[in-house]
Amino acid sequence: MNSRSYISFDLNSHEQSILANAARISPQVRGPTIGPNAADLDALTEGLNGMAIGGNTGKSPKEQEEEESNDIEPMPRITTNIKEYIEDIARIRKVQSLEKQRKDAVQKEVRARLSRQRMQQSELDAIYEDAQKNLQRKLALLGEEAERRVKQALEEQEKLNEIQEEKMREAMLANSKRVDSQQMKLKQFREKQKMNVCIEALQRGQEKFVKCFETFARTLMSIEKAQLPNYMALNEKAKPMMTTYEQTIKSIAAGNITEGAVKVIEGLVEEFQKLQQELEGKIAADAKEAAEKVIQQEVPKAPKEKPSVDQVDTVHNVQGLNQFISPEGQKQYIKVMDLLIGYTKDIEPLTKDESLKKFRFNCQKAINIPVNAISGVSAAHLKDKYDKLACLLSGNTAPCGDEQINAGAHPLGKKFCMVLLAKKFVNQGDTMVASNPKAAYPIAAVIVALWQKFPDFGDLFLAHAYRECPYLVPYFIPQFEGQSTEEYYRALGYKTTNDTQEPQDMYLKRMSGIARLYAAIFITKPRMGETQSNPHCLKNGWMWLCNVLNMDPLPDICATVLLEVLQIVGDEMIRVYGRQFLKLIFVIHNQYLPKLKLVDEGGPRVRLEVLLAKVMKEGKFDQPEGVLHPNFW
Repeated sequence: MNSRSYISFDLNSHEQSILANAARISPQVRGPTIGPNAADLDALTEGLNGMAIGGNTGKSPKEQEEEESNDIEPMPRITTNIKEYIEDIARIRKVQSLEKQRKDAVQKEVRARLSRQRMQQSELDAIYEDAQKNLQRKLALLGEEAERRVKQALEEQEKLNEIQEEKMREAMLANSKRVDSQQMKLKQFREKQKMNVCIEALQRGQEKFVKCFETFARTLMSIEKAQLPNYMALNEKAKPMMTTYEQTIKSIAAGNITEGAVKVIEGLVEEFQKLQQELEGKIAADAKEAAEKVIQQEVPKAPKEKPSVDQVDTVHNVQGLNQFISPEGQKQYIKVMDLLIGYTKDIEPLTKDESLKKFRFNCQKAINIPVNAISGVSAAHLKDKYDKLACLLSGNTAPCGDEQINAGAHPLGKKFCMVLLAKKFVNQGDTMVASNPKAAYPIAAVIVALWQKFPDFGDLFLAHAYRECPYLVPYFIPQFEGQSTEEYYRALGYKTTNDTQEPQDMYLKRMSGIARLYAAIFITKPRMGETQSNPHCLKNGWMWLCNVLNMDPLPDICATVLLEVLQIVGDEMIRVYGRQFLKLIFVIHNQYLPKLKLVDEGGPRVRLEVLLAKVMKEGKFDQPEGVLHPNFW
């Protein structure tokens, strides 16, 4: 026995054995002893018991107990209540037992659920298998039904196809008959059209031949009887022409209207024209010879001063040239040209006086500044330019920048300004309007307003426009005998710089600008509150178109001018004249354009053809861009 003090308990052998086992187990226990992760105390206890059993040496329990008691160090006497410790162990075992029961119950429940799931899966498999079988049966039934319907549809389609084929055969047969009928009608129409063309050509040829014959006969009748024998040879040449003409006319009257007859008539016209030229040449030669015989030997008089190029005009050469200008156009042309010549002569003292150079410069500045600034930006702007020009032409003081200019300061100042202003507006046509088509409308508005107040200004404007572009008359000026090529082209409106004539494209561009300005005047409406109508209104455009169509077209220029005028006046013409104007377009497209194609293959002719085709298809013209509305100012 040690000298250490021990706490003694009155324990029986069983309790001592429990404590001994607890002491033996204690070193083997690791971790918690309760809860789901508690150590298996039963296994440890059994193991210890086994060890105790296996360790039996044949000694009696009492001997073993004594040995064990000798081997085990005497338990110290501690203050802890060992009974509570035992109760804790009992509770631990109870908790472990409950936990084991819980685990067994959970496992049992899991096995039961798995069993139920297997049963449900079997039931689902059975249901799915039945559903698959039902679906297959339904699909089989649907397939049979679909096959039956497809077969039925195919049969119905075959019947429909047979019906359609029959209808198509009938339609093709009817269409073939219709095509044959249309081709027959087209052939008849072409033959009729060809016949009409021949008839028109024959009519023109007959008119030309009769005119040539009448001219030839009048020329012969104007010759003195004493001189007639000298011209009988020419008369004899005319007789076979007349015989051929009469025979051709009889053939035509019998129904033989062919292109051959047209060519015969045209050939006779050419021969008669040559014969007329020969007759006139002989008369001129005889007259010259007779005049030379009666010239008296005396000092010749001083020749008259040759007029300047600007004064040379073809007014007096227009007489008898109806094939180049209409009677109405000739009358208008002579009127305005006479007015321009009269004004030009009146202002000669002012234009030639060097002391009045500053006055002329100021008048020119007072015209150029407002005219160059004319635009449709606003009504007030346009009215301001008109007021300045109207004030100048009235002889009142007009502002010009920082200066005040009065054309009435000289007796000829107003006429000088009127001629200068009319020419300036025409120059705006071949410069500004040629580059900017929209500029034509505000300029035309000012021209019409001034024309209403100063009628002579309007005629002077026409005179300058006709001189720059005689096709606005229309006047297709021929080259007269003795007229040089330079003078002739200058009469047509060509410009010459350093003895070099301007290129054709520049000439056509300038002519298109002047024509555009001239056409804009036709459709310009008077100002608000103005009771006087446009003095050169749309009816003048109608007359111009008709006169152009009555003359044989010239290459380049006719297509250019006609295209510009139609683009501007077309929309207004349809609004005013309606179907009558569309009939005129039909004539241009079907009669004038084919004649133009014979002499013109240029771009203007192609653009004119495109425009006419569009109008023939749509029955209308596009409204030109930039036109001022009626109540603009």
